[in-house]
Amino acid sequence: MTASAGAFVVRVAGPEDVPALHELWMAQADRRDWMPAASPGGLLPELDVLAAENRVWGAFRGGRPVAVAAAGELDGAMWLSVLGVARECRGRGLSRSLLASVLGHGAFACYPALIAFARPERGGFLDHVGFVRLDADQIEPGARNIAARYRLEPWARRL
Repeated sequence: MTASAGAFVVRVAGPEDVPALHELWMAQADRRDWMPAASPGGLLPELDVLAAENRVWGAFRGGRPVAVAAAGELDGAMWLSVLGVARECRGRGLSRSLLASVLGHGAFACYPALIAFARPERGGFLDHVGFVRLDADQIEPGARNIAARYRLEPWARRL
């Protein structure tokens, strides 16, 4: 499915898009705020796996990626493993467009919720788009371990 966001095209990203999406992520000074709990080596292995399962979305302008979202699975729920927009393209609704694609996929696949992790000072966007911050006793062990290891807050949105 392809959706237009002005001069941008939002679509499922295939394996052939992964190197450019990873390059986009690596080029961003604030890439650690894009919600990944990825290894310090980068996001490439995660994107490779998720793209093969049609779980990576990108926003493209002129064929080049300017935003990325990816979702895996964690404790029986869908997990927003990365969501970010290149600095020069922010404020144009791309995060919302990508999130809509992720949520649609999750609803179609009958996941109960979309889980996300954010640094305490970065939860405002998630709150604004319908997520609820969870306490440690409201999450499963896998999510609890990620939150504790990376000092992130868990958020969830029912699908």
